[in-house]
Amino acid sequence: MGHDAAHADADAAAPVLDERTQTQIMADVFCDLLLTSVPDGHGATDQARTALGVITPTVQVTIPATTLAGTTIGGAAVAGFGPIDDDTAKQLAGAAPAWIRVFTDPCSGVPISVDRYRPRAQQKLFLQVRDQQCRFPGCRRPAKKCDIDHAIAYAEGGPTCLCNLEHLCERHHTVKHETDWFVEQLGGGILRWTAPTLRTHITRPPGTVRFELTALLDPDPKHRHAIRQGLERDPAPF
Repeated sequence: MGHDAAHADADAAAPVLDERTQTQIMADVFCDLLLTSVPDGHGATDQARTALGVITPTVQVTIPATTLAGTTIGGAAVAGFGPIDDDTAKQLAGAAPAWIRVFTDPCSGVPISVDRYRPRAQQKLFLQVRDQQCRFPGCRRPAKKCDIDHAIAYAEGGPTCLCNLEHLCERHHTVKHETDWFVEQLGGGILRWTAPTLRTHITRPPGTVRFELTALLDPDPKHRHAIRQGLERDPAPF
């Protein structure tokens, strides 16, 4: 065995001295248990440092929309820290996994409402129970396999509320955004779709109890009522 190899083995076998006091070690182990459920000694080993690296902190950064747009200067701040420069604020905004939109009074600056892009757990549950399936006319794909879409896009000011959300499967989600199909929320989960041909289609939540006009018509096939004929000529578009 060469001198260098023997020296390396000696260094590897040398004990690692922990210069922390007993109180410091106890505090670090408590933090490890609290954050990772494993008493790894607060990053004393490579495995422990990997476990600690999984922890992602949440930092609240407030940035005026006009600062992001570049029309004003300043105003960005990190909660608990203080003001930050515009370039840093824009970098943090670009890397943020989610934004929370805050509307403030233009005179006093006091927040009057808070909105976020992603629906909350309670909203997701309600929408899944209400919609049950994709809300595009004629589609029956289960809601649990669909996306939650903003009828009025969030980027265009549409709120993340039950009156502006519906389930759309991936295909019809793309159709809504990439074609001339247009959807409006009429309240109570009722949607009015307008096709590129300007023909409209009304879709209701499957659980809604309602009466159909055809049920009141004479079922005799010899009786061709104008309303029945109109409904028969209005099949689902897809």
